[in-house]
Amino acid sequence: RQRDHRRLGRELGLFSFHDEGPGFPFFHPKGMRVINALLEYWRREHHAAGYEETKTPMMLERTLWERSGHWENYKDNMYFTKIDEVDFAVKPMNCPGGILIYKTDQHSYRDFPLRMAELGQVHRHEMSGVLHGLLRVRGFTQDDAHIFCRPDQMPEEIDRALNFCLHILKHFG
Repeated sequence: RQRDHRRLGRELGLFSFHDEGPGFPFFHPKGMRVINALLEYWRREHHAAGYEETKTPMMLERTLWERSGHWENYKDNMYFTKIDEVDFAVKPMNCPGGILIYKTDQHSYRDFPLRMAELGQVHRHEMSGVLHGLLRVRGFTQDDAHIFCRPDQMPEEIDRALNFCLHILKHFG
């Protein structure tokens, strides 16, 4: 109870939750200062590790989610809308958009590895019974990287990615 982030967030004026947006955190000015400090740290570390930052749209056509295979796993937890009579879905993850960026250009074997990272805001329709403070929400920012490499580069890139994760986590104890 003493370390409950929901109580601390409210008492410190960092964030709040409201009935008008269940499961969607509202970050206050003090909370945004914390988030912005984390984002500066994130950008500095990712740049030093050789990642380029990308950003993909919040909504993409339903057909992309079907084609990518995400539809089967996430359709029950996605939000939908229609634009010009075409079905769109709010992204539950960043992968299909990252692949579209990759496919924009042809790549030589000399271009690899390509390390692209996105702080993508994603939305998932979590059931109300599982919502829990900032630990289980319906809208959140996901640190999502896509590494494109040759097969012979895979072992090194996997080690590099895992070591990078450990490096980041070590800073937070």
